[in-house]
Amino acid sequence: MKTLLRACLLFALLQSAARGAAYRVGDVVENFSLVNRATGQPMQLTDFAGKIVVLEWFAWWCPFCQAAAPQVRDGVAKHYAARSGNPAGIEVVHVGVNLQAGQEAQTQNFLNKAELELVLHDFNRTLANRFFPTGGQPLFAIINGVAGSPSHRQWELIYSRQGYGQTTFPIADFRVAIDAVQATVVTPPEPLKLGAPVLGADGRPRVAFRAEAGRRYRWETSADLAEWKTAGEVSGEGTDYTVELDATDGTSRFLRVAVLP
Repeated sequence: MKTLLRACLLFALLQSAARGAAYRVGDVVENFSLVNRATGQPMQLTDFAGKIVVLEWFAWWCPFCQAAAPQVRDGVAKHYAARSGNPAGIEVVHVGVNLQAGQEAQTQNFLNKAELELVLHDFNRTLANRFFPTGGQPLFAIINGVAGSPSHRQWELIYSRQGYGQTTFPIADFRVAIDAVQATVVTPPEPLKLGAPVLGADGRPRVAFRAEAGRRYRWETSADLAEWKTAGEVSGEGTDYTVELDATDGTSRFLRVAVLP
């Protein structure tokens, strides 16, 4: 008997190790792929880049799933759709994850009531077990797909919940997690640093600058500092440039370099 118990314990430990440790809030979720029920094609977590993803695992016959679905529909999916995202303007995507294979009519009836349009298959609980190894349903995970957010890392698990209460559901907790995600901070480019204009031997002004990779530059000339005309453009490749006035253009007295948007 002791030998059998040891064997069972070892088998359970090996299974757990093979499956990997369960995700906890704050962990970065690895990319995964599940089949889209509507198209039969795989979808990956990375397909939701730039969005907040709310995963809801369900089985059509589960009474707690049936109770949770309309509340999540109204309190999360419709709530954020009506507001064009969370307070930072980030789109919130509600994704149903079906745990029950077959019985399409019953599943479709459940989906109609829940108004779930995007549904993925996880019939073997391969993904569910990474979040909730002890099983059960419904299951919920909220993942940040926004890169460069000052509040969360991209693909960070920001909320998870296993099961459903008897009469109420913590929609407020869902919203707190979702609302906490901040938008990407866009750092404006540094202003172009130009060398001091110098006069060549021929008396023409010259301006030196370094064209940064991935940006475009245009130099312009003017006779009166009011109207400017394009004299040339260049794409940045980390190269130093010197531009000067055209010697044959007697009407151009001033020279400037602009960064194109």
